[in-house]
Amino acid sequence: MNILALVAFVLWATFMRCLPQIIAILRLKQWSACIPGPSMWEFVWKLRKMSVLDRLKEVHKQYGSTFRIWLGKDLFVFLAEPDDIKTLLSSNHLLHKSSNYKLLDSWLGKGLIINGGESWRKRRKLLTPAFHFSILSEFKESMEENCRILIQHLKAKANGEPFDICPYITLYALDVIYETAMGLKKHAQLQSDSLYVKTIDEVCHIAHRRSFSALYRNRTLFKFTKLGRKYQAGVQILHEETKHVVKLKRKMLEECKADTLKSKENSSGDIKGKRRLAFLDMLLISQMEGMSLTDDEIREEVDNFMFAGHDTVSSAIAFTLHLLSQHPSIQQQAYEEVLAAMRDGKESMPYLEAVIKESLRISAVVPFFSRHATEDFKVGSLTIPKGVNIVVLAYMVHRDERYYSQPEKFDPTRFLQDNNDSHPYSFVPFSAGPRNCIGQRFAMLELKCALSNLLRTFEFLPAEGFQPILLPAIIMKSENGIKACEVMSQFLRSESDPIKTLIHKDHAYN
Repeated sequence: MNILALVAFVLWATFMRCLPQIIAILRLKQWSACIPGPSMWEFVWKLRKMSVLDRLKEVHKQYGSTFRIWLGKDLFVFLAEPDDIKTLLSSNHLLHKSSNYKLLDSWLGKGLIINGGESWRKRRKLLTPAFHFSILSEFKESMEENCRILIQHLKAKANGEPFDICPYITLYALDVIYETAMGLKKHAQLQSDSLYVKTIDEVCHIAHRRSFSALYRNRTLFKFTKLGRKYQAGVQILHEETKHVVKLKRKMLEECKADTLKSKENSSGDIKGKRRLAFLDMLLISQMEGMSLTDDEIREEVDNFMFAGHDTVSSAIAFTLHLLSQHPSIQQQAYEEVLAAMRDGKESMPYLEAVIKESLRISAVVPFFSRHATEDFKVGSLTIPKGVNIVVLAYMVHRDERYYSQPEKFDPTRFLQDNNDSHPYSFVPFSAGPRNCIGQRFAMLELKCALSNLLRTFEFLPAEGFQPILLPAIIMKSENGIKACEVMSQFLRSESDPIKTLIHKDHAYN
């Protein structure tokens, strides 16, 4: 009897503890009846036969620009109307990420990507100076140096046969983020393999599967599954890498004076602090000067920047090259602009920038992102209650026919100033408002640097019959690589090109 009484008490205590959450879910369930959308089982069942993107496109077409989906106990309201997106992203109150991001907290912790509220504000304020536009030009040397290595590797591979350039570009982007944001040389491109890159891909794939699975979304159950154990093993590998980076940089800082770095005159060892402080330098010096930053918090920010800083850029470069390979006249126009800018010493390359923006529109490197409603929130005529996750479906917003005629067509002229009359929130590749991407200027600089160097060296040709299989594994990827642009020309552009001599001079990108 005593055992039965104990069991009954435990069950009762558990029920009472969960009662507020149960009541909240029931209220949301009742409210969600006013929003169109498929049942959870219908949505998940169809995912067995089609990709997430295709399923979301199907739901969007069936239910309109605002619809809801239940995933386990979590309610998601999707928005694809630019005016609604403006309301959401402009808010200074809805700064917390959705429950989907919490699925990554064992990896990314409370870094800038996942964190919210006042804690996020303080960290954002601390980190913003590391990516101020006035110092971005000082990143170009590193980008140029690593791009030359990338080009040499592609030259060695380019023989007229298709090959996947994604691994090469990813290692290039990893080298750049190490050297610019961490102040260390990784030499990833000189390695034939990268455990770090492979592990990130694996962890992202698992996180993608988990976010659309009612079973795997349960933290306790997921932990004991084979997939959960694989995920945690991957996270451990990633954490060990970032701990190594922090340990190495801390040792370097201890061997020199912080005020030397502050004056930006130090150039010792691998520290790339000639005239600026690296992102990691700022964190460690702030900790040394007494700021409340634990070692785990520093590691979390490094995890966030190492992931976001290389994965998004490498994906964007690869998709852009694929699109250019499919459109030779656009590629030729971008090539001519790059050479003319280099010849005339101009920094502005408006057509190449338009190419990049059009690629980001079509490819949507971050296809959807979301906020958690910490209070009731009014969007248009709809009042979304506290507790709902609100998703910006950027992939569909970028295909709104009201703002982009023939939305599947690759047309960079959409983003030339005289031709662009779209809604400002119909294009949100870096989000917008107070939680916009802190590194968007850095990303655009790296994209322009890499693409301008690649275009003046190679002509990218299409691979017959190839189409990328899109996979939104946190960052949009191509599940089968990018073979549509891996067919290189026989080597450099034609020797008869009157501006060919410029190619061999290794001019710095302007």
